[in-house]
Amino acid sequence: MTAKHVTEYDQAPLARLKAVVSFETISIAVLLGLALFTGVAAAQPTGGGGGSTDGWEAILGNLYNVLYITLQYAGLTVLVLGFIVWLTARNNSQRSETGMKLTIGGGAMVVAYFGLGALISVLEFIAG
Repeated sequence: MTAKHVTEYDQAPLARLKAVVSFETISIAVLLGLALFTGVAAAQPTGGGGGSTDGWEAILGNLYNVLYITLQYAGLTVLVLGFIVWLTARNNSQRSETGMKLTIGGGAMVVAYFGLGALISVLEFIAG
């Protein structure tokens, strides 16, 4: 079998295609296509709610709960791991410093957890 040689004449159409088809060209074409095909009807509320926000409140409430619980458990985990690393460092100053930083970071996350809970409680009280 022989190798197929490609001449400059054969590469010219590919070079022109690469110059025309770029990331910017494709992204502009996709955005224009979406704007043309979705139209104004996609922005209208569906159902008889007249634009109610009940669905959004539920979604945001669930997102808040996930973030709040994640902050709690991540903070406690980092705090405990920081204490373990710090107390088992012995003569290794680098490990001791790492443990101290983890402990401080975990403590800050726990304080942020309780502070966020207090802030949300105050905002709920103000909102009535």
